[in-house]
Amino acid sequence: MTVRAILFDLDGTLVDSAPAICDAAAAALREQGHGVEPADVRPHLGAPLDELYRTFAPRWDEERFVVFRDRYIHHHDDHYAVVPSVFDGVRDVLSALGQRFLVGVATTKPTARAHRTLVDASLLDLVHHPQGTDEGMRAKPHPDVILRACAALSVAPGEVLMVGDTLRDVEAAHRAGARSVAISHHHDHHGRAATFGAHHHVTDMWAILGVIEALDR
Repeated sequence: MTVRAILFDLDGTLVDSAPAICDAAAAALREQGHGVEPADVRPHLGAPLDELYRTFAPRWDEERFVVFRDRYIHHHDDHYAVVPSVFDGVRDVLSALGQRFLVGVATTKPTARAHRTLVDASLLDLVHHPQGTDEGMRAKPHPDVILRACAALSVAPGEVLMVGDTLRDVEAAHRAGARSVAISHHHDHHGRAATFGAHHHVTDMWAILGVIEALDR
């Protein structure tokens, strides 16, 4: 396989944003009377907000969802961890990859919010193209965000590695025709990530360099 570009999911892959996401979603849901705790949200990380709302609300209500979405954004942006910590090795590995390959981000977040997260985490200058899931695009596990990122980088999906921490990332990569890498930064996530069916499974950023080296042989 000839690798020309590496795409990364953002939350849970490059940055540890789980505390802000889980706390904000739980707070917004509790305001609507749903007894949800941050730990209940964690298994659903990576889901778009409308799907997250459907998971915990007894029935779909467009107006109440809009309130939930707006309150989620308020709680998230007011959270003590709104500027997420960057996982070990992220900056060094992105810098090394950027010298040989195109590096992109393909995330469920809208592009504008992904851009903000990358700026806050001091990662934007290490990424050639940040692509979010914007209006009219289907969220992962659909391949839309990966295909859009490939088009922006002028590469074919078959020339791409997609790195992510969820089953959605892996399935989206496969549907796009890209090669998948499941990453699990935390020990308690290793076993679950190994079941995603990814072409490769790594437990830290540095191991991605080894995957690429093996593919180049």
